[in-house]
Amino acid sequence: MSIGFIGTGAITEAVVSGLYTRGAYTDRILLSRRTRERSTILAERFPQIEVISENQTLVDRCSDVFVAVLPEQASDLLDGLNFSESHRVISLVAGLSVDAIKPLIAPATQCFRAIPMPPIEFGFGPVPVFPPDEQLQALFASVGDAIPVEDEARFNAFASAGAFMATYFDFVATLAAWMEEEGVEADTAAKFSSSMVHALSKLTKRVDAEKLQKMSEACLTPGGLNEQILHALQEEGFSDSIRDQLDKIMMRLS
Repeated sequence: MSIGFIGTGAITEAVVSGLYTRGAYTDRILLSRRTRERSTILAERFPQIEVISENQTLVDRCSDVFVAVLPEQASDLLDGLNFSESHRVISLVAGLSVDAIKPLIAPATQCFRAIPMPPIEFGFGPVPVFPPDEQLQALFASVGDAIPVEDEARFNAFASAGAFMATYFDFVATLAAWMEEEGVEADTAAKFSSSMVHALSKLTKRVDAEKLQKMSEACLTPGGLNEQILHALQEEGFSDSIRDQLDKIMMRLS
């Protein structure tokens, strides 16, 4: 399995770094020269990396080609490359379906989609894979939780939920900023907020789907502090707003 990445943005950097530092990956990885500064830094950091100037040269030398460019760039880029029947193309591009990609990579027929997230650099986080593929799942399982997805509509649900990252970071930052306003030293506030949400997240990984839906209720006591915040946010439509935005993102991706 020889792999290459066309597009050297933040996600490619996270995947490659994770594979080499957390996934015990030792084989050569080819990178396109797109985002020259990042590809140069990665090549200096990992001697197994080779930076390729021409995308077609990368395709010719790899069996598995990961495409990690902006959605508006993907179609023209793929249509300008020549693939063979044996190629496997893995799209990390949001909103571009397998059916839309396959005509662009013919005669190659093996096309997959995956959603690695930034924490993969540190060896954790979910990576949905559509359609399921043991080889691809094994690669991602070395640096996170590979999740095989049988249906592309459901895959879009994973992609939609993944759009919650920025909101999550803003939530943690808001907690820390409020504590600062109350006189807590900035680093201490950041440490507390980050440690708290990290601990709570670890608890959610220990329960099944049914118990997950009951964890919030279990924190509540009549007239308690948790109840005050949760009920106030619910009255302001907090949960409904999240659902509404997720529905809209699903429509964009579909």
